[in-house]
Amino acid sequence: MTESLGNKAIKGTIWASIDRFGMMGMQFVVNLVLARLLAPSDFGAIGMIMIFIAISQVFVDGGFGPALIQKKHSDQTDFSTIFFWNCGVGVLLYGVIFFIAPAVGKFYDMPILSPVLRVFGISLVLNSITGIQAIRLQKSLAFKPLAAVNVLSYLIGGITAIVMAFYGNGVWSLVTLTLVSGVVRIILFYMISHWLPNLTFSYTSFKELFGFGGYLLCANLLQNACKNVQGLIIGKKFSASEMGYYSQADKLDQITSYSLPQVIVQVMYPVYAQIQDDRQRLISTMEMNFRVIAFVIFPILATLILVAEPLITMLYGAKWLPAVPYFRILCCGGIFVCLTNINYYAVAAVGKSRSLFMWSFYKWGMLLLFLIAGMNFGMTALMWSIVASHFNIFIVNAMLSRKWVGFPMMTLIKTVAPIGTLSIILTTCIFTLSNYCITIHWGIQIALFFSLYMLLAYIFRFKAVQDTAAILKRLASHTMQRPS
Repeated sequence: MTESLGNKAIKGTIWASIDRFGMMGMQFVVNLVLARLLAPSDFGAIGMIMIFIAISQVFVDGGFGPALIQKKHSDQTDFSTIFFWNCGVGVLLYGVIFFIAPAVGKFYDMPILSPVLRVFGISLVLNSITGIQAIRLQKSLAFKPLAAVNVLSYLIGGITAIVMAFYGNGVWSLVTLTLVSGVVRIILFYMISHWLPNLTFSYTSFKELFGFGGYLLCANLLQNACKNVQGLIIGKKFSASEMGYYSQADKLDQITSYSLPQVIVQVMYPVYAQIQDDRQRLISTMEMNFRVIAFVIFPILATLILVAEPLITMLYGAKWLPAVPYFRILCCGGIFVCLTNINYYAVAAVGKSRSLFMWSFYKWGMLLLFLIAGMNFGMTALMWSIVASHFNIFIVNAMLSRKWVGFPMMTLIKTVAPIGTLSIILTTCIFTLSNYCITIHWGIQIALFFSLYMLLAYIFRFKAVQDTAAILKRLASHTMQRPS
C-alpha cells in the first residue's frame, strides 16, 4: 500500500527535527567550546570572508535544487545533468576565489585572510559533489539518511576543530571544521544513498530546469549578496572584534529563529509542491505552519531577550558581553525571520519563481539602503537597520503569497498577532518586575514566563495549543512505531 503524503510528512518531520536539532545541539556545544578557546577576532576573520563563500555557493546551487523538487517527475537524467553542472561551477568558482584571495586580505588590511580564504574556498567543490544527493532525499521526503549524514559529518568535523583549537591553531580550527565535515559528507552520502550520476548532460533538461531555477538563482544571489554586505560593512568599518561579537550574536539568534522554521520549511516545501493544485489544502497547511512556529518561537525569543546578559556570560564568558545588545536586537528581527520563508516557499511551490526574482530587487535593495543609513550611527543603529529589513522582507513575501497562493494578509495577522501580543506583554511585565521591583534569578524569569504563557494560552483557547499538541501526538505515535 502506498504511504499517504501526511504520514510521509510526519516521518519527514521527525527525521528533519533529529537532523536540525541534533545539528543545533552539536553546533551549540562546538561553538561554546571554540568560543572559550579562540579569540573574537578569529570568528571575525571567518565572518569577513563569508560573503565571498556565500555568494559563490549560490552559483553552485544555481536554484536547481528547488527546481528539481518543484518538478513533479524529475528523473535520473535531470539529476545527473545538474550534478555535473554544479561540480563544474564549483571548480570554476574556487579558481576565482583562489585568484582574488590576496586582494581580499589587502581590502581588510588582514594578510591572514588570503590563505584562509584559499583553503576555506575548497568547501565550494566539496558542497557541489553532495548537493544533488541531498536534494534527491529531500524530494522523496527521505530525511532519515539525510539526518544521519548531516549529524555524523558535523560531529567528526566539530571534534577535529576542537582538537585543533586546543593546540592553538586559531582561525584554522574554524576552517578545518567546514572542510572535514564536507569530506565526511561525501563519503557518507555515497555509503548511504548509493546514488551515482549517469555520464550524461542533457541540454533539454538543463534548459527546462533553468526556466524555473534561473529566477531563484538570481533571487538567491541578490539575497545572499545583500545579506552578506552587512558583514562586509561591519568588517570594513568596524574592528575584527566587533565583527566577532556580531557573528557570535547572529549564530546564537539563528539557533532559535531558524531551527524550527527550517525543519518545517524543509519538509513542507516538497509537500507544498505536491499539493500545489489544491489551493485550499495548501492555504490551510500554511496557516497551521504559521500558528505552530509563532507559538513555539515567539516565547523563546522573548525569554532570550530577557536573560541575554547572564546567558551569554554563562555560555561564552565575560569577554563576549559586548555581544549582548547585538543579540537582543537580532532576536527582535527573528520574529519576522522565523515566519517569512513559509510564504516564500509557498510561492515557489506554485511555480512563481519569476515573481520572487523581480521582487528581490526591491527587498534586497531596501536592505542596502537600511545598512547605508545605519552604518553612519554606529553598530547599534546598524543592527536595528537589519531588523527593519527583516520586517520589510516579511511584508513583501506575505503580499506575494496573497497574490499567487491566495493566502490573505489578514489571516496571517489574525494567526500570529495574539501570540505575539501575549509574548510582548509577558516580557515587559517580567523585565519591569525584575529590574525595578525585586531581583529575580534569570532561571526563575524563564520558568515564570513559560508558566504564565502556557496558562494564558490555554485560558484564551489559542488554536495553536491544539495544533501543537496534535502534531506532537502524531510525532510521538510515529516515533514509537520506529519510522523507517
